[in-house]
Amino acid sequence: MATIFQRGKVWRAMVCRRGKRTSATFDTRAEAEQWAIGAEAAILAGAKVDILHPAHGGIRMSDLMDRYSAEVSIYKKGRRFEQIRLKSFPERFDLFRRPVAEIDPAAMAEWRDQRLKRVQASTVNRELNLISSLINTAIKEWRIPGLTVNPISQIRRPKDPRPRRRRVSDQERRLICGALGWDEVSQPSGAKQWSAFAFCLALETAMRKGEILSLSWGNLHMDRRYAHLGDTKNGDERDVPLSSRALGLLQLLAPGKGRERVVPVLSGTLDQMFRRAVQEAGVADLHFHDSRREAATVMSKRLSNVLELAAVTGHRSLNTLKIYYRPEASDLADKLG
Repeated sequence: MATIFQRGKVWRAMVCRRGKRTSATFDTRAEAEQWAIGAEAAILAGAKVDILHPAHGGIRMSDLMDRYSAEVSIYKKGRRFEQIRLKSFPERFDLFRRPVAEIDPAAMAEWRDQRLKRVQASTVNRELNLISSLINTAIKEWRIPGLTVNPISQIRRPKDPRPRRRRVSDQERRLICGALGWDEVSQPSGAKQWSAFAFCLALETAMRKGEILSLSWGNLHMDRRYAHLGDTKNGDERDVPLSSRALGLLQLLAPGKGRERVVPVLSGTLDQMFRRAVQEAGVADLHFHDSRREAATVMSKRLSNVLELAAVTGHRSLNTLKIYYRPEASDLADKLG
């Protein structure tokens, strides 16, 4: 049975017969219907189904993106945002509705230059990384006809902007907490106050926003002064030591049990609350993630070496850690004597 529907500027046909599924995208409904009839007939006859009607000149990039989303992205930690991005590419850019044989280095270079007029270089590089990974999979694992060389490997990558150096002052912390309605000494109540609490805890632990929001009471060991993170961004487990100030924050809370989350607020809600508070407080250019850099910098003055700091923050690469660790030159001079 075939299902045909419009998605953005293209028509998508999906066929499911005898437990076999296949799909493709087309410029018109008539083309989609024609392909669906042939696909159903091929499945019933036990023959191999071509992804696209021969008139289209080969497999389209949009079909590879659909397949990558279903077979590869689904197993990644950031699958939701990656799948959204893969879905949006063919809807927004004509390039990715073309046959893969037409997507050469010149076409990708032109797309890169057009994207750089609208978004930052770091965003373009992330998108190029995703497309490159998709094409490599199509070449090495799927053996897609018309794909032999990855065009992304043959174009110049834009230079990423310099890493952020933003620190967070005590005054800014107080302003943010005030805008969120939390006094920093009582049990938080409501999404706004919990967002302020999460920000303060991040400043004391260098934990990422997602790590704080996923932390459960069963993984919080107050007596031994550490929090266990079983599933971090890089896939490793990590035990985060709790400073006296971090313990003081957690002791403000009514203890929960087992899998109950320590900070009961959704990620999207926290993002929204924090952005509004930054604007209301009149604090310029502050992101929640800046708390991680601030915490790492403060901790670097208390720990013996950078390896101890990496154990706390969970960084595998010392080069990456340098982005967050920004000590003052005067502090380093004091250590030199």
